[in-house]
Amino acid sequence: MMEKDLKKHILDKAYEKGYYYEGTYRGCSQAIIAAIVELFDVDEIVFKAASGFSGGIADEAKGTCGAFAGGIMIISYFFGRDLEHYSMSGSKFRYRELVRKLRRLFIETYGGETCPAVQKFIFGRNYDISDPDEKKAFEEAGAHRDKCTHVVGTAAKWVAEILLDEGIPFKKC
Repeated sequence: MMEKDLKKHILDKAYEKGYYYEGTYRGCSQAIIAAIVELFDVDEIVFKAASGFSGGIADEAKGTCGAFAGGIMIISYFFGRDLEHYSMSGSKFRYRELVRKLRRLFIETYGGETCPAVQKFIFGRNYDISDPDEKKAFEEAGAHRDKCTHVVGTAAKWVAEILLDEGIPFKKC
């Protein structure tokens, strides 16, 4: 069992890094993965593969929350079915239960795991960030100052906790 103070330190770092990356570089799906990559051994190709999920899929804010999608990618990286086991039922793999856990956390905290649901919760309304005027209003409402940054930081913390609870070793931090 991991020492309580060490676990808290790692979870705080995950939150801090996720918040920082979303606020500094944007791209919620990549921000959560960048945070996790700093704390756990993850192939950086996962970071690149997350590109299209940012901003509620392709920066339209109409699909899955990018932080949720990035979390799914990390969980799947560690616990998903690989090509060698492709013929086996996906239900035999741990990723399903862990992704469901992450989904429940999003639903309990933000009312859903889609970008519109999360936006409705944190802003009180949805923004179509593919529209320049809506994107400006989104930014002025604090998207990358303290709103989406907090969502990404929180999701990074949740994913780090799932990994630690499942015994995935962390890097020294």
